[in-house]
Amino acid sequence: MIVIFIFAIGFGIFSFFEKQEQQRQHLITQYPVRGLIIDQDDSYVDFTEANQRGIKYAYIRATQGANFTDDDFSDNYSRSIGSGLKIGVYHQFGFGSSVKDQEQNFVRSVGNNIGDLPIGIDISYYGDYNSENVNPKKLRTKIIEITSFLYHKYHRPILLKTSSDNYQILKNINHVQFSLDGNHNAKKVEFINLNKSDQIYDNGKSSDYQMSAFDGNKVKWEQYLKQLKNDDLEKSGLHD
Repeated sequence: MIVIFIFAIGFGIFSFFEKQEQQRQHLITQYPVRGLIIDQDDSYVDFTEANQRGIKYAYIRATQGANFTDDDFSDNYSRSIGSGLKIGVYHQFGFGSSVKDQEQNFVRSVGNNIGDLPIGIDISYYGDYNSENVNPKKLRTKIIEITSFLYHKYHRPILLKTSSDNYQILKNINHVQFSLDGNHNAKKVEFINLNKSDQIYDNGKSSDYQMSAFDGNKVKWEQYLKQLKNDDLEKSGLHD
């Protein structure tokens, strides 16, 4: 009986890890293009090593609200160049700050260092702000204002990283794409917000950093990058 019991425990442990490995392989197959989302709270990021581990891009926080600039933005951005990763920068939206002040903060902090990818805006509730006390119509108006400003300033699409509930408020805004949770039925979703358990490298090891994924395979990723580059060239030509 003891032998049978030990065997059963061993088989159970083996099955558990085998299932975990299958889930990891499924995730890597489903989302082969994954990236890091970085801010000053993260430890030192070796962007070249991340690329060697299969990471394809990184979004680096630049600003938050009207006055805050990420302490590590300049260092992270400069070190990311030449790493082999495609780079994006993002702003953490401040619900209590004026839109114009947030626009000025972003432009002042970033200059022209916007990388290769759409400019990101992370719209996540924090502190005392939540879906109960943030007016959806006012939120939509503010996001229309800031996305329009950034698009016409930089001639680059805007990526809104937010919840599926906020998507319903913000959909159909011009020049925007979305980064949402994996379970969604939405349009213009180019990136997926990964759960903590899904934030892994190609070798299956967990990442110390927040991660997202491009919602498509590697071929579609290259097509996506090509379209961004072509749009950049076209718009820069119009504004010479």
